[in-house]
Amino acid sequence: MDLTLLEYRRLSLMALWSGMLVVVGLVFAFIPNLELVTLTAFLGGIALGPRRGLILAVVGEGLFSAMNPIGSGLGFPILFLMQIFAIGLAGLAGGLVGPLLEKFNSPLIHSLVMAGCGLLLTLIYDLLTALSLPLSSGIIEGTLLGSVLAGMAFFVLHLVSNTLLFAIFGPGLCHLVQRQLLIHNLRSI
Repeated sequence: MDLTLLEYRRLSLMALWSGMLVVVGLVFAFIPNLELVTLTAFLGGIALGPRRGLILAVVGEGLFSAMNPIGSGLGFPILFLMQIFAIGLAGLAGGLVGPLLEKFNSPLIHSLVMAGCGLLLTLIYDLLTALSLPLSSGIIEGTLLGSVLAGMAFFVLHLVSNTLLFAIFGPGLCHLVQRQLLIHNLRSI
């Protein structure tokens, strides 16, 4: 398998970004409802495009969930898969939204788009992980609603914190990522 220098550099960046996702997850694991894994995966998609963003997010989340100090996702296979799927969507979404963000020069539009992405991706994550409990137990009827209601306070805090993180820090981080890609001749494709 012959890879060009640019392909090697992108592959290395994917590996580094996956590792960064794991580290960010581990560092914030003990702070309830404050997680930067979703934003990190999203930024990875912006940096490397939708396909590579999906791959790095899936690998990073798989490793983080398996090594989570609060409890490994490996003990709950459906939860493990739902977490990987949801964070993979974040990497994919970053790759799809990144080029759209470049078309607008308004910081307000960037913040609003990022806030919307953070809200939607966190909602998907929370619903999928809540769905994993009824699917694991085999009791679907009424259990999903019970799972969502039982975790409502955590879901709301998670939605608010991620939406704010995406809105406040997302635009600046997106700009920084794009600038570094230009400097190092690694434009996302």
